[in-house]
Amino acid sequence: MFLPREETTTSEHDLLYFFSFMEHLAYCVVVVESLGRQIPIAFLERVKEDFSKRYGGKAATAAANSLTREFGSKLKEHMQYCIDHPEEISKLTKVKAQVSEVKGVMMENIEKVLDRGEKI
Repeated sequence: MFLPREETTTSEHDLLYFFSFMEHLAYCVVVVESLGRQIPIAFLERVKEDFSKRYGGKAATAAANSLTREFGSKLKEHMQYCIDHPEEISKLTKVKAQVSEVKGVMMENIEKVLDRGEKI
């Protein structure tokens, strides 16, 4: 079975396509390149989190388009929030990047400690 990377971005004809995969579901947003990357990525994260909380495993067995009416208004809310709060999105993105960097350093340090333990 082909499992795509967790997140993928591609561009074509002045458009950016952001894909995110989680729990056998694919999420996608298409934006003009001038919008940049932070807002669409934040939008996808908000949508994935909200959708997962609301529907969990039920989404996999739902009939096609059965959740559109119910979740469609939430998509609009998330989109509007991300457009209305670009400064907050930017700050959040920076903090997440810092946390990710610290996590990477911690993982390296743990691996080094484990390697030392094996040598003793």
